Amino acid sequence: MYVFSVDEPKSGIRTYIYDSDEMYVIVLEPLRNGTEYYLLTAYYLEGKDAARDKMMKKYKRRLPYLA
Repeated sequence: MYVFSVDEPKSGIRTYIYDSDEMYVIVLEPLRNGTEYYLLTAYYLEGKDAARDKMMKKYKRRLPYLA
Protein backbone atom coordinates (compact mmCIF):
# COMPACT_ATOMS: atom_id res chain seq x y z
CA MET A 1 0.00 0.00 0.00
CA TYR A 2 1.43 3.37 -1.06
CA VAL A 3 0.08 6.70 0.24
CA PHE A 4 1.69 9.79 -1.24
CA SER A 5 1.05 13.31 -2.55
CA VAL A 6 2.20 14.68 -5.91
CA ASP A 7 2.17 18.22 -7.27
CA GLU A 8 0.57 17.65 -10.69
CA PRO A 9 1.54 20.24 -13.31
CA LYS A 10 -1.99 21.10 -14.49
CA SER A 11 -4.22 20.15 -11.56
CA GLY A 12 -2.28 20.98 -8.40
CA ILE A 13 -1.59 18.74 -5.43
CA ARG A 14 -3.23 15.31 -5.42
CA THR A 15 -2.97 12.56 -2.82
CA TYR A 16 -2.94 8.96 -4.02
CA ILE A 17 -3.72 5.78 -2.13
CA TYR A 18 -2.42 2.93 -4.26
CA ASP A 19 -2.98 -0.71 -3.34
CA SER A 20 -0.37 -2.49 -5.45
CA ASP A 21 -1.67 -5.98 -4.60
CA GLU A 22 -5.24 -5.26 -5.71
CA MET A 23 -4.20 -2.75 -8.43
CA TYR A 24 -6.64 -0.14 -7.11
CA VAL A 25 -6.14 3.64 -6.83
CA ILE A 26 -7.98 6.30 -4.82
CA VAL A 27 -7.27 9.93 -5.76
CA LEU A 28 -7.95 12.72 -3.26
CA GLU A 29 -7.58 16.49 -3.45
CA PRO A 30 -6.99 18.44 -0.23
CA LEU A 31 -9.48 21.12 0.80
CA ARG A 32 -8.24 24.62 1.47
CA ASN A 33 -8.34 24.11 5.26
CA GLY A 34 -5.74 21.34 4.88
CA THR A 35 -7.44 18.82 7.17
CA GLU A 36 -10.01 17.30 4.81
CA TYR A 37 -10.08 15.90 1.28
CA TYR A 38 -12.34 15.71 -1.76
CA LEU A 39 -12.68 12.26 -3.26
CA LEU A 40 -11.88 12.85 -6.93
CA THR A 41 -11.96 9.28 -8.22
CA ALA A 42 -11.23 5.66 -7.42
CA TYR A 43 -10.52 3.04 -10.03
CA TYR A 44 -9.04 -0.35 -10.82
CA LEU A 45 -5.85 -0.25 -12.89
CA GLU A 46 -6.19 -2.19 -16.11
CA GLY A 47 -3.11 -3.68 -17.72
CA LYS A 48 -0.35 -5.11 -15.62
CA ASP A 49 2.90 -3.37 -16.40
CA ALA A 50 1.95 -0.05 -18.02
CA ALA A 51 -0.56 0.94 -15.34
CA ARG A 52 1.72 -0.08 -12.48
CA ASP A 53 4.67 1.76 -14.04
CA LYS A 54 2.60 4.94 -14.38
CA MET A 55 1.72 4.89 -10.67
CA MET A 56 5.32 4.17 -9.66
CA LYS A 57 6.51 7.13 -11.77
CA LYS A 58 4.10 9.31 -9.79
CA TYR A 59 5.42 7.77 -6.59
CA LYS A 60 8.97 8.76 -7.55
CA ARG A 61 7.81 12.41 -7.90
CA ARG A 62 6.09 12.38 -4.49
CA LEU A 63 6.29 15.29 -2.11
CA PRO A 64 8.20 14.78 1.17
CA TYR A 65 4.89 15.25 3.05
CA LEU A 66 1.23 14.33 2.67
CA ALA A 67 -0.84 17.27 1.54
